[in-house]
Amino acid sequence: MTRMRAVTSAWIFCILCLLIIAGTFINERWIMLITVGLIVCFIILQFKEIPIQQKFSGLALLVIGLIVANGGDNFREVLVGGIERSQIFLLLFFAIAWLQIPVNCSSSLATVRDAILNQPPGRRFLSLSIGIHILGSLLNVAAIGLMTPLLKDRGDAVLHRRLCVATMHGFTSASAWSPFYIGMIVVLIAIPTITWSEIAIQGIAMAIIMILGSWLFDRLRYPRKEPIRAEKLTSLRANNEFGKTILILTLLISAVILTLNIADVSIPVALSLTCPPFGLIWYGIQKRTHKGNDESLVDMVNRVVGGFANLRNETLMFVAANIFGLGIASTISAENLSNLLNIVAPWMDLRIILITFVFLILGFLGLHPIIVVLTFSTIFSPEVIGLRDWILALIYLGCWGLATMISPYSGTTLFMSRFTGIPSYIIGWKWSLYSVFFNAALIDLFIITLRHATL
Repeated sequence: MTRMRAVTSAWIFCILCLLIIAGTFINERWIMLITVGLIVCFIILQFKEIPIQQKFSGLALLVIGLIVANGGDNFREVLVGGIERSQIFLLLFFAIAWLQIPVNCSSSLATVRDAILNQPPGRRFLSLSIGIHILGSLLNVAAIGLMTPLLKDRGDAVLHRRLCVATMHGFTSASAWSPFYIGMIVVLIAIPTITWSEIAIQGIAMAIIMILGSWLFDRLRYPRKEPIRAEKLTSLRANNEFGKTILILTLLISAVILTLNIADVSIPVALSLTCPPFGLIWYGIQKRTHKGNDESLVDMVNRVVGGFANLRNETLMFVAANIFGLGIASTISAENLSNLLNIVAPWMDLRIILITFVFLILGFLGLHPIIVVLTFSTIFSPEVIGLRDWILALIYLGCWGLATMISPYSGTTLFMSRFTGIPSYIIGWKWSLYSVFFNAALIDLFIITLRHATL
């Protein structure tokens, strides 16, 4: 019964995403209603498998949002609207899933990984952060899967901790600019007056600051260089494999940009149109060059579709966060909020610091950035806060990755916990906490400087 439920849920999710894509080109109300119904069916079928923490958080957000909406006579609008708004976010997970199998089977990426993991002391932390950042910016969570050998215990607890933190900083900082990250998608939808091209350069600058900031913090906290055994080092002369990796990543981003320009669709839709055929072609080429792989393309499709059932947590949290945000926003007066902000934080620079601090504290307490951004954006518009839309977007993007590092329930800390064997609350609250707030101060300084420079 459990197996049948998983298979049914997986195909429901697949059909749901295909209908969302179709609805982009066929603007029919009935398509939206069907997708809303399929999301509800998917959550019901998989609800039993959702971990208790996410189950409790999701239900609490749903109940609070709907109770508040009902008090304002907006129950139906908030319920249907919240589910409808969550649809576009699910497409990113659908798209990235088609890349994970070819990524894990790629010998070129494995060579790059080995070179990154075996850098000598003095440049190991920074090399690892930069390497996982570049790979993660296009491959998303599949890039962390490449680092499995590192995430296992290497026998040196301090070194293991430092390199795991380097991995997280490098990976999460890409959310400041990469269109392959859910953080960017959420922010672009939460603040629809901006586009990716308008904030990408500033986001890349923030990512560089976060990577260098985490490296500087590590150097200050652990000034002595740790020894590394010579046999751990590998040759860096595999130029052919490095060239193949650059070619793969270039082709992927080029295909996405081409789809965006030709189809004139949003980034999640463009990714959903590009990644499945790209992943299948990439995997097909791997099968021709590596004869030991007996899996067919049909087997790959079955594995990818079968994995959609595992997206139960993300689906519940997206739906719950949207309903909660809409419910709260439907009963709060923008004028009252503006007056409150003028009292609590009369200066704009102080508001930037305040938003960052509240964002990170909520993340520390376990609220996913999805909830924070969607709720904040529906309550505090750029006009209410008094900040330009792109400045507010940069605050959200800068905080997104940092908040996932200190949240014990985020996908980043849970993923790291799965591979390291270390509880997620230790990774978030002990390993990452100080470097996260150090980087947050640097990001606020950058945004405040940028704000004044562009007045």
